[in-house]
This record gives sequence, C-alpha cells and structure tokens, in this order.
Amino acid sequence: MTRKRVTQADVAQRAGVSQAAVSQILGGQPDEVAAFRDTTRQKVLQAARELGYAPSILARALRTNRTMTIGVILRWITDELSLRVARGVQSVAHERGYNILIGDTEQDAALETQLLERFDQHQVDGLIFIDSWSDRDFVHDDNYPPSIFVNLRNGVGPRNCIAADHVRAGYEATRHLLDLGYRPVAHISGPSDWPAAMDRLEGYRRALEDYGIAFDSDLVETGAWEMEAGLSAADRLLDRYSRLRAIFCANDLIAAGALHTAMRRGRRIPQDLALVGYDDRRFARYLYPSLTSFALPLNMMGQKAAHLLIDGLLTPGKTTVPSITVPGTLSIRSSCGSLPMPARIP
Repeated sequence: MTRKRVTQADVAQRAGVSQAAVSQILGGQPDEVAAFRDTTRQKVLQAARELGYAPSILARALRTNRTMTIGVILRWITDELSLRVARGVQSVAHERGYNILIGDTEQDAALETQLLERFDQHQVDGLIFIDSWSDRDFVHDDNYPPSIFVNLRNGVGPRNCIAADHVRAGYEATRHLLDLGYRPVAHISGPSDWPAAMDRLEGYRRALEDYGIAFDSDLVETGAWEMEAGLSAADRLLDRYSRLRAIFCANDLIAAGALHTAMRRGRRIPQDLALVGYDDRRFARYLYPSLTSFALPLNMMGQKAAHLLIDGLLTPGKTTVPSITVPGTLSIRSSCGSLPMPARIP
C-alpha cells in the first residue's frame, strides 16, 4: 500500500498558517525565514515533524536553482585511499543536506570527461575530484560546475585544490630512520612522472642533506606503485649494497614487496633491514612485522573539500578558494625497529 505524500498544504493546515508561510519557512532563504515570528516558525517545524514531511527535491531545485547534489569523481571506486576521502566528503555533505553522486574514472581521462559532462547534465551544484587522472586543464573551466580537487595528479595548483605535503612527509619518514641510526638509507620511489613521487624523493634528499649525508643516486630506485616494483627494486638495492640498513618506500605496496624480498634473501626485519612505507593502508598493520608508514589524513581532506565547496565555491559571488596542503603523521610500528617485535602466534 502506497503511503500518501505529505504536502506543504498538509503542513499549513496542521500548523494553522498559510501555505506560502510554510514554503518560506521550510525552504526559503535565511532572510525570508527570519521575517516570521519564532512562534510561527516553531509551529510549522513541529507540524512538519509530526506529519513526516519531506521536501520535494525537484520543487526546491526549481525555487532555489540548487539540486543540493554534489558529484564525486574517483580514480578507482575500489581504491582504499580514494574511498577514505569520499567518506569524508559524504559525512559533511549529508550533515549539510546534500546528496552525492559517485563516478569511477578507472584511470581513464576520456571516461573522466564523460563523467564530468554527465554530472553537469544532472545539474550537480558542484564537483569534487579525488585523485584526478586527467592531464588536461579543465580544472578551472567556468563552463562546468564549481570544483574542488583532492590529490590532483599534476600537483597542487594555486586555487581549489587540497593536497598532502609530500615533501615534508618524505623528509619525516627518512629522518625517522636516520634518527634511529641507520646508515645507509635507500629510497624506492614511485613513477618519475608523478609529482607526488618526486616530492617524496625531494623530502628524502633534504633529510640526507640536513644530516650531512651526500645524496647517492645508486641508493634510489624508481618504479610503479605496485608490490612487484618493490620486489625487484629491493633486489637491485641489496645486490649493490649488501650492508644496506634501511629503505624508505614511496608507498605501502612497494614496501610490502621490499619486505618480501628481504625475507626471501634471509634479511630479518628490522634487525637487518628497517622499512618505512607511505599511505598507511589497512594491511600495513597486519604484515609481519607490522609496517611503519606515513599516514595522510584522507578523511579530513574529504571533509575539508566538502566545506570548501559548500561554504566557499557555492557562496554567491565566489568562484575560487585558495589551495591548501595538509600534514600527515608517521604511524610507528615494528618494521623500523622503534617498537619491540610482537611474538608470532603459533
């Protein structure tokens, strides 16, 4: 049996006011709502609660020129890191009365453009891109809805972007290993065409410099963001440096591969070789030994993106907001030697 939809006329009848008053109190602008006495507003709100009134999204969109919808475009919908950001977006969006539509680009620039145009056709109020894969500059195209970019692949721009401070992160991860007395410390970097990877490498270089250690390119390997890259890169480093004491890996997948290689070659972690990863993926704490990793505040970055969009770009007369970078923290576990090794479960 279909339940009858509660209308503003029903609310008006229950509250004993005009339908126009209900329309303005429940869906008007703040100055319109403020024009009514508090007793009238409370009567309308109470009647709406008692009747279970839900506003018509279509009617509100026609009245306010807003759909109260935010489009979220992800690189991979199954990627743990992107989903952490998306959850942050969702928490703020729902709190502020917005719905979200989610699209997956599958790391395909053409598909990303299709999603962009499709969301524009659905008249979303704004867009949030997470790990945008496209190299093309539609970032600030006024023909599309206002957009915020989280972890833009090409690096943070001067406006409308939220990014991690990867240089600082690379520095802190390397410094942690140096503070523990490890020499030499190697680095397995991500792809050279990724600014984030090059920023982490730059942080590694700066840490060495601050400790009076000359940069040695033979201590650096570059590869994909995959476990297989860590497997082969660690092999090459250990072939060149039999007494290598520590590796800072540009992400946790690379670190997991390096850990596997080290153990296959009879190296104990961390007694013979210390490891630090990056991203603090969920599996990092379940490796043996558990992986020390640099953690980014991804949920918070998603929340900030939603706030910047709703409170910034969707404010009348505002078209841009300054970009921001956020710091992270090192999640210290057993692989670096700072913590005692837990006993294996028999």
